[in-house]
Amino acid sequence: MGVYRDQIAEMVWEQKQILKNHTIELRNCPDGTLWRCINHGKENYYHTFYENERYMRTSLNNDTKMIRDLARKEYLSLSIKALENNIKVLERAERALKEGDLNHLKEHMQKAYKDLPDEYFFGGGAGNCAIYSIAGAEEAIKRHIEWGKEPYEKSTYKPEKLKFLTSAGYKVRSKSEQHIVEQLVNYGVPHRYEQVLRIGNVVLAPDLTFRGWDMKPFYWEHAGMMDDPYYCVRHKKKMDLLEQVGIVPWKNLIVTYDNDAVINVPLIKSIIEKDVIPRL
Repeated sequence: MGVYRDQIAEMVWEQKQILKNHTIELRNCPDGTLWRCINHGKENYYHTFYENERYMRTSLNNDTKMIRDLARKEYLSLSIKALENNIKVLERAERALKEGDLNHLKEHMQKAYKDLPDEYFFGGGAGNCAIYSIAGAEEAIKRHIEWGKEPYEKSTYKPEKLKFLTSAGYKVRSKSEQHIVEQLVNYGVPHRYEQVLRIGNVVLAPDLTFRGWDMKPFYWEHAGMMDDPYYCVRHKKKMDLLEQVGIVPWKNLIVTYDNDAVINVPLIKSIIEKDVIPRL
């Protein structure tokens, strides 16, 4: 559940930022409220407020800006209440979630299990392919699952950077990659992480490798540190090398980026549903 707790924490952070901005904006809104009445079939708007403890009402029929400002104020007031409620709910959920990653679960296991290799506790990460298990596709599904379980040459680049354990049974380099893999597992999509790709003199390791319905490969690259100039240079170089061997976006390559170091989980789900699964 560590991944989901991280997602909730990101949601809480985002909600708090919106709450902060809305609160500041609300302080600068005009006093009073909007009132509407209909006289002789004509709609009239008024600005109601207190001045020197006296209730005041002024016509706004020719003051569109004030009508808009008061409408914005009403929206901000209700939005703040909703945000405050949502933050409380999310924070309770975050506290209530139990850690479901292997390291935490091992703490509750008997000694016989604690020293076993991590991969013993997982099924190879191929999943059950439930989302695309349509009638008549049994052989294709079986072929993809078997491919997902086959051994492959994995990149040995900086193994110490592999810090985030996924429920597929292997570690990845960032929380963003962890989020992506967890969604692939949830959807039952067979995949390989950092499989070495040798084409002529070029040796690469795309982040994720898949096989299409015709078993031709396609790939997914995720760039999560674009605020780091050195990382940007490496990412561009890798993209250039991929292009040299015919791996390009819109054809056989999916490329995603973090937004201010926060991965867009709904977008990742959409990509899997619209760009990954249909190719399988």
